[in-house]
Amino acid sequence: MSAGRRLATLDGLRGIAVLLVVGDHTIGAFTDEEAGVPRLLSAVSSGAVGVTLFFVLSGYLITGILTRERARTGRVDFGAFYLRRTLRILPAFYVFLTVVALLAVAGAVDVSGAQLLSAGLFVWDYSPAADGWWLGHTWSLAIEEQFYLLWPLALAFLRPQRAVWIAVAYLVAAPAIRLGNYVLVESARDDVWMMFHARADALLLGCLLALLPTAYPAAWARLRSLAGARATVPLALVAIVGSSLLSKRFGGYWELPFGLTVVTLGGGVLLLVAVTRETPSVFTRVLRWRVLTAVGLISYSLYLWQQLFLAPEDIALPVVGTTPLAVPAAFAAATLSYLLVERPFLRLKDRLSGSSAIPPGATAGTSAPDAVPADAVPADRAPAVPATADGAPPAVDGSTSPVR
Repeated sequence: MSAGRRLATLDGLRGIAVLLVVGDHTIGAFTDEEAGVPRLLSAVSSGAVGVTLFFVLSGYLITGILTRERARTGRVDFGAFYLRRTLRILPAFYVFLTVVALLAVAGAVDVSGAQLLSAGLFVWDYSPAADGWWLGHTWSLAIEEQFYLLWPLALAFLRPQRAVWIAVAYLVAAPAIRLGNYVLVESARDDVWMMFHARADALLLGCLLALLPTAYPAAWARLRSLAGARATVPLALVAIVGSSLLSKRFGGYWELPFGLTVVTLGGGVLLLVAVTRETPSVFTRVLRWRVLTAVGLISYSLYLWQQLFLAPEDIALPVVGTTPLAVPAAFAAATLSYLLVERPFLRLKDRLSGSSAIPPGATAGTSAPDAVPADAVPADRAPAVPATADGAPPAVDGSTSPVR
């Protein structure tokens, strides 16, 4: 298989993730919040599920890139890795941030200098200035950037087997970490859902799936066998939607100890099926649907720009906000961003990357007919989520209200 090929199913999964964000924000922008939205509709279009899918995907793809490089050369070239990440993430993001800054100067959006700085330095998930809608989605970009700083360094000094057990340990400990943060750090209760240490389990599940084929081939073979079962995808979807429904009902009392973990595991199952199932199924056919893979291709830019066009009604931009133009305008801005900003830098990045693009453990049957490097995975994220009232733990439910 050629080094330049990329898994169409992963683009499709990426497309689903970003459409969950867009759908969630569209519901928030175009419905009367007081009238309410049917819980099932809100759960199915949960942007919080989208963020988890993106985190699992990022962990899987980044770990695959690093492990393949180490297997090929005996080491990880940190300079080349961070240069590729810089070219992938920063140009489109800073163009978006510049537009937000200009809108703030013009008085069209309420964004402070401290907020711009927090977003631009990728520290929104821990910043005291992290408040408001317009840059609220940058919490997940911050988490990913922090992951890029920490995980490659750890992986360079860990045997794959040891890295697997670290990932497993964190997955098991994550609910206690979230609850401990909520109980012990009262001042940060509203923001537990967006902190790196509370969400790293989703990234590490992706890392685990990338490490298993070489670290524990027998365990990987068993997982592949489970992924091939006909009931696997329906059960994963039921678990994800069911957890989202419980989050709508019980908020953070469900979300922190159980909900995030359930959705993370469900997302991991979907990823596992996407990269290993050789026999065509309804799920893999959907993932390969050209419209969905096209959305996946622009998903990073779409995630960035939808925040401007799908704001809640009370703060929406004039002309496009809360009008039928909002969703098409978001897609148009994302397409322009991809064509004019992302793609030129992706081409430069691709010239610097010589490793095989096919992730570890993936089957040839899932590859796309076109050639695009898999390292072009968007560091996409999901929507900003508000804290709950009355001191309850915050629900990571993909709500479209401005975040704290």
